[in-house]
Amino acid sequence: MKIRQALLLLCVALGCSESQEATRVQMPVEIDASELVASTSDLGWTVKLTTVRLAVTDIQFTILGEMHEGGAAAWVPSWILSRAWAHPGHDAGGDVTGELPGSFVLDWSRHDGMSMGVAEMLTGDYNGMNFTLRIADANDRLADDDPLLGHTAHFAGTATRGGITITFIALLISNVQVVGAPFGLLITDATKDTIGIQVLPTDPVGGKSLFDGLDFAALDEDRDGMVAIVPGDEAHNTFRRSLQSHVHYDAVQRE
Repeated sequence: MKIRQALLLLCVALGCSESQEATRVQMPVEIDASELVASTSDLGWTVKLTTVRLAVTDIQFTILGEMHEGGAAAWVPSWILSRAWAHPGHDAGGDVTGELPGSFVLDWSRHDGMSMGVAEMLTGDYNGMNFTLRIADANDRLADDDPLLGHTAHFAGTATRGGITITFIALLISNVQVVGAPFGLLITDATKDTIGIQVLPTDPVGGKSLFDGLDFAALDEDRDGMVAIVPGDEAHNTFRRSLQSHVHYDAVQRE
């Protein structure tokens, strides 16, 4: 059976109408480091980042609300129709109507503007983005001594408060899905822009810092001015909770 015939039969079964068939477009996706700026935490530490790297997989773009004409539809599982388009599937952050599948290492500190690939999108009014945190492995072709290897995130920078500056490195592990990061864009057949993926050290709405709850002075137990945050530490768990929050990421339109 041809894919279009299968789609029509499935659409009838799910109660779709012919007018609800959406248009598929392709959108380039790249790393956008324009929001990588200093952030002041709830404990008064001003953090400047020199390294921000994150291992993720399967970036999804979503539309909130019910399907409308020319708008939302979602991925049919590959074992049914080989990634054909059909009726919307509902994720926690909305209907998944666009996707850039695969595994990526996002390096906002060194690779601003680097292409990540081309996302398959349906026309519609987009509201959110999801992605899954993962552990970097040999498939990422990292050097044997790369700190990110075996971890999800690699951060480095300085934290300053009251004339004291502490240099830190953080290696974090997580494998959860981040759901509902902001992405406001109306995509039509004529849309030719690029999607930029940003990290936000400070939540622009709630004002929360990625580094809230981290007391760098207390972590510097030997007073050498250097701190390492690694798995097994309470500081790791505190930082990881912030890392997993959707408020510290967004996707934006780039011309």
